[in-house]
This record gives sequence, C-alpha cells and structure tokens, in this order.
Amino acid sequence: MNQKTSFSNILSKAIIMVCAGSLIGILNNTFSQKGIKLVGTWGNRTISDSVVVPHNYEPEDPEAVTLGQAVKSFESQEAIFVDCRLKEDYHLGHISGAVSLPWEEFEEYYPELTTALSEAKEIIAYCDGDECELSLLLARELADLGYKNVKVFFGGWLEWTEAGLPVEKGS
Repeated sequence: MNQKTSFSNILSKAIIMVCAGSLIGILNNTFSQKGIKLVGTWGNRTISDSVVVPHNYEPEDPEAVTLGQAVKSFESQEAIFVDCRLKEDYHLGHISGAVSLPWEEFEEYYPELTTALSEAKEIIAYCDGDECELSLLLARELADLGYKNVKVFFGGWLEWTEAGLPVEKGS
C-alpha cells in the first residue's frame, strides 16, 4: 500500500510539473516578440513581385528581394551579400564576393565583419532557399543592431545557382 501511495504521489507531482511547465511555455511564447504563432498559416506565402517568404515573415521585417533585384544589387557592387549558412556550406560554394556569417555562430563571426557591414550601402542576407529562415533571422538581428538597408533574398543559394549566376568556392 505504501508503495502505491508513493507511486501515485510521484505521478501526480510529475503531472503537475508538466502542466505548469507547459503553461509557462505557452505564456512565454504568447508574450514574446519572437514567439511562434499558435494559430495561423504555417506554409510559405507569396508577397508582392512573387517573392516567396516564410510563414513568420512580417511587414516590419527587412525587405524581401527577388532574384532580379538581388542580381541588380550584385551587378552594382554596392551591396554586400551575407551567407548565413554553416561555414562548411559556404566553403562548398557561395555567391561570388559574399561574406560568411553563419547564424548559428553569429556571436563568434560578427565582430570580424562590423567594418565591412557598416561600409556597405546595402546588406543582403541569404541562405539555402525559400525553405530556410536563417536569412530572415540574421536580417532581423542586423536591423536590430542598427543597420539601415538590410534585405533578405529568400531564393538564396538554390535560386542563385539554378539561374547560373556567379559563384565561388572556398573562403
């Protein structure tokens, strides 16, 4: 009998802890600026100029650019392209002239790029393609740090290479 009481006591405490933890998590998510919407569309969506953006792209986020706009910025040489994929992916291939700033290692690599980013007239973040949200996260972070002309190229590496545009390998 004592063992049953002990087990049911432990089980009830575990259930209470799970419920309390879930409630705290839901409340934190609800009131956080970077929370995940609990109700809404989860797939990618198309906005003006046929730009496909992730479900969590908001109107106040940095501007999303099309492949044509990205090419125009590339050709003007006034933009700096920021590849936010892993360093290994960057070394396997990236947009010509792009700098590497992996989102997962932002704190480590950002200090090396502050001068280049500050001098750029335009910053265009990209990652693998429209299924990848790292470029949006990086663009938001750069905008929060005060960079004014930050944009996101959601077509990313996939769309750029499919169009046969200039790429490089290595660092």
